[in-house]
Amino acid sequence: MGSNNNKNQDLGLYFLELARASSSMGVEDEKEELPTELNTINSSGGFLVVSPDKLSVKYTSVNLHGHDVGVVQANKPAPVKRLIYYFEIYVKDAGAKGQIAIGFTSETFKMRRQPG
Repeated sequence: MGSNNNKNQDLGLYFLELARASSSMGVEDEKEELPTELNTINSSGGFLVVSPDKLSVKYTSVNLHGHDVGVVQANKPAPVKRLIYYFEIYVKDAGAKGQIAIGFTSETFKMRRQPG
């Protein structure tokens, strides 16, 4: 178990050193716009209500069918030119069945499907 921990630590150090080396060589990330709010235009329509602050969303359907989903995307894609990108969400209410899918999708994703 200890050697596996060392491998993970070595891998983490490798990526840290890689990031440091690229920034010290002047290979700065090209400035990518970061997601700042939810996209109120590209969502799954009547299933969702996006709050006025564009940071919260509520699923309003009764989920009559197992394939009814509520999907919303951010206003900008996650940056791809970064070594590490972090985001977080808070699920306030998982509903009666507790079925939630969180994932990354493309811009052309069909908004009636589960993300992931």
